[in-house]
Amino acid sequence: MSELMAIEKIKILKSNVLKMDSINWQELQFIQQDDFKYWTDEAKSHLKNSVVKNQFTQPFYVWQNPNEAVIYCLDGRHRILILKELIYEGVTVPDELPAIFINCRDKKEAAELVLQYSSAYAKISQQGFFDFATMYGLDFEDIKERVDLPNLELDQMQDWFLPPVPETELIGLAKHNPLTMKITFKTKAEYETAEPKIKALLQEYCPEAFYSVGGGEL
Repeated sequence: MSELMAIEKIKILKSNVLKMDSINWQELQFIQQDDFKYWTDEAKSHLKNSVVKNQFTQPFYVWQNPNEAVIYCLDGRHRILILKELIYEGVTVPDELPAIFINCRDKKEAAELVLQYSSAYAKISQQGFFDFATMYGLDFEDIKERVDLPNLELDQMQDWFLPPVPETELIGLAKHNPLTMKITFKTKAEYETAEPKIKALLQEYCPEAFYSVGGGEL
């Protein structure tokens, strides 16, 4: 079904959020299988560091079939694993934590929401991340230890957050010009192969950058 057809079928947009309530999070059941998602040791460490520093800041999303007592977790499985690990390490975690109850017709519709909550509809650009972190004075090293942004290679942005070079160390008029990279190709074929890839990289990671071509150079 196309986006237009789907929109035409909807006449009224309603809220499927039923309520927010405290629940015994250790009794939550899961719709997805154990191997539905995988996470690296690094991602696990980031989530754990985030929970330790920020505390519990995001409610679970859950669904309860009216005919059952069991409550299913739609979003929050990995946080539950981290909370259990913290308890094992001696951290006191509340028996009950907040959860948002979502209205679903059945388990099939609930399963669709598991996928929805696992989706990333927009990605952070490198420039967008840098501008945001700079605007609010966020600690880059701290962010790297707590946040997992799959589409960003934060280690490759290390130089972005280096202190600015003192003006006295800059030479001539270079300090007044934008940073430029020069690439020289040996043949026209090399250029024709590389140009589309370079353009795609700029569009994805550096939307404000531009390039020019002349004399066989890009």
